Amino acid sequence: MEQPMNDSSTRFPRWTGAAFALAVLLFFATAALFWPATDFDFIHLDDTLYVPGNPMVAGGLHWAGVRQAFTTVYEQWWLPLLWLSYMADIAAFGPGPHGHHLANVLLHAANAALLFWVLFRMTGSRWRSAFAAALFAWHPLRVESVAWITERKDVLSGLFFLLALLAYVRQVRPGAPGRTWPVAGLMLLGLMAKSILVVLPFLLLLLDFWPLGRGAGTPGQDGWRRWRHLAAEKIPLFFLSAVFIYLTLVTHGTSGGERATASWWVRLALVAPNVVAYLEKTFWPAGLTILNPTDAPASILVVWLAPAGLAALTFLAWRFRRQQPYVLVGWLWFLVALLPVVRGIRFDEQSAFSDRYTYLPGIGIGLILAWGAGALQERWSRLRLPLAAACGLALAACWARTPAQLAWWRNSLTLFPRAVRLAPNSAAAHVSLGNALFDAARLREAETHLGEATRLHPWNDQYRANWGMVLAQLGRAGEAREALRAVWRDPEPMPKLVHGAYGMASLQLGEYEDAIRHLEQALEPGSGKPGYRVELIRALFESGAEDRARKQVARLEGWPGGEIRAAADLFPYYRQRWQEGAHAYAWTYFRRLAEKEPDNAATLNNVAWLAATAPDAPEEMRQSARAYAQRAVELTAFGNAPALDTLAAAQAACGDFPAAAETSRQALALAERAGDEKRSDKLRNRIGDYEQGIRPLP
Repeated sequence: MEQPMNDSSTRFPRWTGAAFALAVLLFFATAALFWPATDFDFIHLDDTLYVPGNPMVAGGLHWAGVRQAFTTVYEQWWLPLLWLSYMADIAAFGPGPHGHHLANVLLHAANAALLFWVLFRMTGSRWRSAFAAALFAWHPLRVESVAWITERKDVLSGLFFLLALLAYVRQVRPGAPGRTWPVAGLMLLGLMAKSILVVLPFLLLLLDFWPLGRGAGTPGQDGWRRWRHLAAEKIPLFFLSAVFIYLTLVTHGTSGGERATASWWVRLALVAPNVVAYLEKTFWPAGLTILNPTDAPASILVVWLAPAGLAALTFLAWRFRRQQPYVLVGWLWFLVALLPVVRGIRFDEQSAFSDRYTYLPGIGIGLILAWGAGALQERWSRLRLPLAAACGLALAACWARTPAQLAWWRNSLTLFPRAVRLAPNSAAAHVSLGNALFDAARLREAETHLGEATRLHPWNDQYRANWGMVLAQLGRAGEAREALRAVWRDPEPMPKLVHGAYGMASLQLGEYEDAIRHLEQALEPGSGKPGYRVELIRALFESGAEDRARKQVARLEGWPGGEIRAAADLFPYYRQRWQEGAHAYAWTYFRRLAEKEPDNAATLNNVAWLAATAPDAPEEMRQSARAYAQRAVELTAFGNAPALDTLAAAQAACGDFPAAAETSRQALALAERAGDEKRSDKLRNRIGDYEQGIRPLP
């Protein structure tokens, strides 16, 4: 039987060589387990929105960005420490995904070591602390938090959460001054990475019960007086929690259509089944996916049985609180840490059930298993070897299962097909896969999934707009316009999102005046939003309205997106200058852009095409075009027809016409497979030109 410890030398042990070795082992083992993620790509769900598409962080670490991070609510979140961490990654490693993934892996590895140290400091038990920390760090449910750059929120806030626990242990040890401000300061830093740390003061009260044993007092009034004192000393922490709960409600609002329409009774009925689902995935982590549907309501039986089961477990944990206090603490830790993010409290499609929400709650289950196994070994010595073997098998299972789960996160085209397969009724899964296929120029497949997303959620403007864009690129202009107009209902004005998509579709079809009209409608008065403005610049240049285009360029130059983002957005302007014959002037810009974005296939492809088709390009420019095009092809895994088309043009520019013809044949096969008839016709003509030694025209 394990009681709250009263011996301070045991409860607050000194650093030992064995403990240090275990902490180091946990750090490096965790880093090794998740290291493959350092080579992964951005996930085109939120990653591009949070990092390369975030004007605050795209330019790296600079004073203007720091100031903006603390003064801006971005995408309904005020998370300045998160934005600063992304800026630091870009400053240290460049704009690509590698640095962001590396930081996530190292932060999670540090959290594994820190959790071990915190538990060891509180309990004096090395092996139980190591098992709980390893189970937390290596569990497959951690993959989403580590492999997804967007979820830096989990690992970064987790770091400050564990540091706050360590500071609290130092605060309450015998002879300590008992200062609260270090804990409050670390909590504040964690809250500026993710608001989940609002649960910290509640969890500290649980630790006061066990293993710290600070709530022990005389029976009756004295005991309650002691707990009132423990709660009162955490008033600054409760105040921080209240402030950030209010801030989250104000900035984030009630996003998600389902959340806005469902009654509180319906939402509360979903809480218990969702908690049970998290328990199930904790003990049997199969079928994990990034997106889960919300349109499969729990049965009446489950709605009634789930809360009854949870109530029974809670009662048992309370009933045996004196004999096994770790069970009550671990169980309540799991429930309290999960409550702010559980379905019913948080209610929208993408967060109905998410692996990442178990990052802090999972620690509670680890406490139960680690100390429960230890208690059984102490009580029945003959079980020592079987229990040790069971613990070893649990960790081995995590070590085997986590790499398999991690591999799905390599890129969007490995992640989202699995999401669709596991959640076929999730519109978000279909639209995410459709967008990834669209980016890969696999248009027919993209149209299938975007159309399915629109069928599942016909009222969603974004889904229908994306579908319309793909239809336009496939040359199905009538269907595209019909799809986009379907979300517009007179007498209401057409949504700006639809105006933007309609305009971009018209631009793809060469209807420049129509494109200009809709893109201008899509822009807010005085807006510097680069996406639509860049397309507007293209449409104006293509229609011959160069003066109007240059006025839009001047407005775009003031967009606070950092040097790299601004350079990319001004590409249409410099392309026009190139077409006007200012090759030397424009080439300086193109080369700088390619060097600053060496892993951006689209940028490299665009630069290479211009240089490869320039009639008077010098040898250095033509060789650069070939190198840029080859890199773009490699980045797209030799599976993108436009990139291969550009490489063929660059090969022809360097005089290697046989290679150009063969590369074009590879591009043609891909275009035909994707159903892109327009590109297929162009490629057939180009193959004939290359066989005759003719370079493509600009």
